[in-house]
Amino acid sequence: MGEDSQLHRSATGPAWTGRRQILGRLARLALKELREILRDRRTIITLAVMPMLIYPLLAIVFQRFLLTSLSGSADVKYVIGVDSVFSANHLARQLEMGEAALARGRGATTAAHGEKPVAESLKGVKLPINFGGTSTDERDLHPTLVWVEVADRDAEREVIDAAVHLAVITKHTAGKDDDGLGRPLSWELLYRPGSPTSEAAVRYVELRLAALNESRLNQQLKELGVSAVIPAASTRRAVDFSGAPVFSLAALIPLILVLMTVTGAVYPAIDLTAGERERGTLEMLIAAPVPRIGLLLAKYVAVLTVALLTATVNLLGMTITAHSTGLNMSLFGGEGLSLFAVVKVLLLLALFAAFFSALLLAITSYARSFKEAQAYIIPVMLLCLVPGIICLMPSLQFSGSLAVVPLVNIVLLARDLLEGSVDPALATAAVASTALYVVVALALAARIFGTDAVLYGSQSTWADIFSRPESAQSALSVPAAMTALALMFPCYFVLSGALSHSPDIPIERRLSVAALVTALVFGGIPWLVAAFNRVRLPTGMGFRMAHVASFVAAALLGLALWPAAHELFLFNEWLGITTLRADQLAAVRTLLDEWRGISPAWILVTFAIVPGVFEEMFFRGFFFTSLRTLFSPWKTIFATALLFGLFHVVAANVLEPERFLPSVFLGVVLGWVRYRSGSVMPCMLLHAVHNGLLLSLVYWRDSLTAAGFGIEEDAHIPFSWLLAAALVGLAAVTLMMIATRPREIASTSPTESRVPMTS
Repeated sequence: MGEDSQLHRSATGPAWTGRRQILGRLARLALKELREILRDRRTIITLAVMPMLIYPLLAIVFQRFLLTSLSGSADVKYVIGVDSVFSANHLARQLEMGEAALARGRGATTAAHGEKPVAESLKGVKLPINFGGTSTDERDLHPTLVWVEVADRDAEREVIDAAVHLAVITKHTAGKDDDGLGRPLSWELLYRPGSPTSEAAVRYVELRLAALNESRLNQQLKELGVSAVIPAASTRRAVDFSGAPVFSLAALIPLILVLMTVTGAVYPAIDLTAGERERGTLEMLIAAPVPRIGLLLAKYVAVLTVALLTATVNLLGMTITAHSTGLNMSLFGGEGLSLFAVVKVLLLLALFAAFFSALLLAITSYARSFKEAQAYIIPVMLLCLVPGIICLMPSLQFSGSLAVVPLVNIVLLARDLLEGSVDPALATAAVASTALYVVVALALAARIFGTDAVLYGSQSTWADIFSRPESAQSALSVPAAMTALALMFPCYFVLSGALSHSPDIPIERRLSVAALVTALVFGGIPWLVAAFNRVRLPTGMGFRMAHVASFVAAALLGLALWPAAHELFLFNEWLGITTLRADQLAAVRTLLDEWRGISPAWILVTFAIVPGVFEEMFFRGFFFTSLRTLFSPWKTIFATALLFGLFHVVAANVLEPERFLPSVFLGVVLGWVRYRSGSVMPCMLLHAVHNGLLLSLVYWRDSLTAAGFGIEEDAHIPFSWLLAAALVGLAAVTLMMIATRPREIASTSPTESRVPMTS
């Protein structure tokens, strides 16, 4: 506790004496801010009144849209694709007889329909079926059927491309089965869920076939000695329409919810910052016995709470409206909007609200008046509309690059959740990147809110907020380190994903590009952030010479850790934490076979040395040093290890949770070596040796197996091997403990005292 308090005094200024008392004051301050906001009638209007008005109006608009597109009079037209003239003739005849059965059930009369077959050439030939009735019930529809010949192999593609509303494939012809029982003429109906016209077309056909079956069955039952055999049967099969060019209303719902959530957070953010400055109450809060960062967090909690309440009320209002008006299945397809989907969308809105609330506070804190804050917010709201409207493009797919774009990733992910088609890797990338953006937005808000020019209303410019430190720094600040991480994650995700989807590139060049991506992301981005913040590399990255024994111990640990990592991988499988499919494993084996045609030295350079050096440059270099200015040694070790593990879960657009535990384990050992040696260089050696040994075992697997040393991927390590690895690891730890001792770490400012790292 003594060291922890020293660290907090050196890194953040005066110690927070009486931590419980301070936290109690902050909680009371947050409740006070929240009460004041919720008492304001403008907040109530945004929170409750607007959803009560907007969603019923939207329901009316959607109903009119669906009504006019599905149940007009002579304008209704269904394009039906059939596999042959035979199918068209028989289906048309059965629909006519089914319509006649419906008419008899209604007590109505219809014009007689002849049995003239459909024309030999079906392209563009219309078969009008004008049945009586003017109500909007599907029984009374009188559409024009346009018959188009479609080959079986092209049926799905035609439905996806909206070339036809419904594709009808003949599955079984009429006849008798092996038992002598009658077999109906069976159809398979391919439709597009989410498309109102396609869904209406399939319902139209099914309703008339069902009426025909019922009528014929009743007729046969009346005739003694005749078995009841239905003349027609159909099965419905939904066609996946990812990337189809027809507009889906499911994409509009997330955009509406996001915009309403943003609207709910705008007024509280303005009132609690620029509004208080204009009223002259902000100076009184600054004089309160709480840190400035605490004041910001209290205001952030109040704004975020209102945003979450707005998101919850809007989502609840949208759900109730959809169910009560009967639009549930029309808007969301399938079984409609389930409770589980509502919860997942609400969690996404909460994550987005956390990001946007911090961003709003950063913008409104700079404004000196309510009107000035509004002038800043309006362009931001307009900018939010641009990616939101882009997401409405039906051909826009949720890809790797879009998974890390703010607002776009949330809207597209929510759209896929509502449509029931979510890629786990892309979903993880969207959530992780947005969480990083939350941290960066909060850091930016804290920097702006803590500026004297902002707090006391003196003249300043936006450039002052992003100005570089005047003097050299010993380490990156935590906000700067998180900013570097927020830049690294999307860059690495997009670049590695693009490389994995480029199989035409020769394997040697792919290895080179992968090494270059690793160097640029893990080395280049942190170096640029450190250079901007005037951080001295020897202290900020921990790049200084360590004791020779540290390198010997690190090399031994690199040789001894692989059995433990292998057992942790098997432990993942035992827990059921594995997502690699058979095709992915086959692709990995194919890649390993390609590796054997490459020089092993080049593989070690690109996949062992380069990642070992540059990944450690950030995780145990800049990031470790940054966190160490605030946290105790073991908190820093575990924080960097967890982040190291999470970073390795999503790679090349593939979610690999089975890599989490082995990566965290390796990260803990690397963090301990960094702490004991005081340098990142032994960590680089350990990481490179560990990677190199694993790659060598894979590269020479066949030779090792022939020599009796091979280990199957799903087999446990022999006990003798585990014992030998444990002894080598124990010797390395002992050597490190004897030959080294924790070094001091410099503070983030050269004017601050140096804090010992002893625990």
